[in-house]
This record gives sequence, structure tokens and C-alpha cells, in this order.
Amino acid sequence: MPAAGFARVQSGFPLLVVSGDEKVQSSLKTILRPDCKLHRASGRRDALTAIRRIRPWVVVCDQNLSDGDWRDLLNDLDQEQRTPPLIVSSRLADERLWAEVLNLGGYDLLANPFAATEVRRVVQMAAYRGNTSGADQCPPVVSRGAAE
Repeated sequence: MPAAGFARVQSGFPLLVVSGDEKVQSSLKTILRPDCKLHRASGRRDALTAIRRIRPWVVVCDQNLSDGDWRDLLNDLDQEQRTPPLIVSSRLADERLWAEVLNLGGYDLLANPFAATEVRRVVQMAAYRGNTSGADQCPPVVSRGAAE
């Protein structure tokens, strides 16, 4: 449940999970259902194709990918016309990685295994930010309690 005074994005927004780990994809699908429509990519190249096709509001990416890492994907996203917020997930999440993600332009860092409440909060805020900063269409916002 959102915190007091927190506006949440309407459910069903597109989210891309970039991970070769089926457990990560499955965990995020379980946690985020029905908040978003989850799409999957196994690596950086697949992610770029999916981003151009589905135009996700948020991208969640493993720290390391089979064909690069989160920094490579972030650099690739900078070349796109519309850049969704990038959230990095890592089993080795620490303050140094969190600072690096933020300093290089990522949105946030999620520690894996995931805390469901934190995942929902971070993804909702990223979706709102991603669609109020130059996107084709702002997401419909639902006030606290209206969608629960």
C-alpha cells in the first residue's frame, strides 16, 4: 500500500525486465502483478529491440548481463529518443554501487533478493518520473486509496 500522500501510477504500465536469470524475472513478475505489464529481455541487445517496440515506462536491469552490464545499457538508452528510467538490481547491492548508479544517471538500485514493498515503491516512482519528463503521454495518476 502506498505511503500517505503518495500518488501512484495507474496499473498496467509496460515494464521491461532485463535479466538472464529466470528467478529474477519470476520474482519481479510475482511482486509487480497487477501493477504493470511485464516484458522480458535476456540481454542488452534484446532489451534495445524491446525498448523500441514496447516503449516501457521503466526498465529493471541486472547488474551484469550476458552481453554487457547495466552501464552499457544505460549508455545505449542515452542514444534513444525516449529514455525510460533504469533501475539496477544486484545481489551485491551496497552504497558504492547505489552511488554509482545514481551518479551515472540510473534511477535506483534494488537489492536481490527483493523486498516486495521496496520494489513496488521504487518502480511506481520511476514510472511516474519516466512519464512526466518528456514522454509521449503522461500516465494517469490515481490518488491513494482510489485503486485499492
